[in-house]
Amino acid sequence: MVAAALVAATLLSGASPASDDGGLPSGVVRVDGQDVPVLGSFVYHQRNVDTNPEIRGLVHGVRRVDGGTVLYYSIGWADDAPFDGHLAFPDSSSPYKILHATDVQLVDPAGLVAYRPLATTEKTFTSSSTDLDSEGGELRVGWAVFPELPAGVTEVQVDMAYGTAAGTVSVEDGALEPVGKDPAPYVGEGWPALPTAAELAAADPASRTFPLVRRSEDLAGTAKIEESPENVAVTLDANVLFASGSAELTPEATQTLSTVAADIAARGTGEVVVTGHTDSDGSDAFNQTLSEQRAQAVLGVLQPASGSNVTFAAVGKGEAEPVAPNDSDAGKQANRRVTIVYGVEGTS
Repeated sequence: MVAAALVAATLLSGASPASDDGGLPSGVVRVDGQDVPVLGSFVYHQRNVDTNPEIRGLVHGVRRVDGGTVLYYSIGWADDAPFDGHLAFPDSSSPYKILHATDVQLVDPAGLVAYRPLATTEKTFTSSSTDLDSEGGELRVGWAVFPELPAGVTEVQVDMAYGTAAGTVSVEDGALEPVGKDPAPYVGEGWPALPTAAELAAADPASRTFPLVRRSEDLAGTAKIEESPENVAVTLDANVLFASGSAELTPEATQTLSTVAADIAARGTGEVVVTGHTDSDGSDAFNQTLSEQRAQAVLGVLQPASGSNVTFAAVGKGEAEPVAPNDSDAGKQANRRVTIVYGVEGTS
């Protein structure tokens, strides 16, 4: 325990001779004869209040086990006062039991999926927050079990309490050993015992798996992209693609459309739907025709460069589906747009 406390104090201070730059070590640290992987770190304030003491910790692994994926981490503070584990995390609530360290998640940025800890009506598959109580300057090891990750996921982002990023960690196989005597052992005194596969099987992994949406736009603001695990929706500024009242593409449109076509060719699937929209200036009939012509013009550029795995459809909506009021120049500009929506093959 003495050696573990000394190592914990060194790690909590944010400096170690084991690292190349005087900061936290990475790789494997030897503590009381036990190999301790150090794969990430995190710092946040107790109860997320800046004037409260800093809580520090390390990530020791994200590992596939029967029935789930376990996150190992250690947590404590450098303060001399006793560390209260239940004050290190927000209060847990349904579907979780109280006094559990549940405000943690794994994120697959490539697959756009987030995972939260598993639970049943009777059990929460994380450390009890009170098990993490310790003396100041020491680290106890906590755990949380998440749904099984798809086979193609090789790394995930670890988010600790209050959304604190703890780094990107490789996904490995098998529980860490040896198992310690305590539910939350001190660093160097073994690893927590985990639930059995039978216990985890009672949880519903789908309810703890959440699709994410990635939003981005190009530097010029002419293309806005919203991506989910299944679909990509691209909104193009018609003011850049076309001259006013025209369905003839401008030279500036070429690069933007070639980028979209390349993505469709690389991973597009199913039907690509190109939809034209206008503002409310002009007659309904004129705007309907213009929106159809613009959608067809964009399709004409995309289709030859998008490969043979997709089909195309062009649709005009005229002024019928505004995204902003048409009572200002800014609103009208937002409404003059062409959208391209297509399915994507899974990346996980």
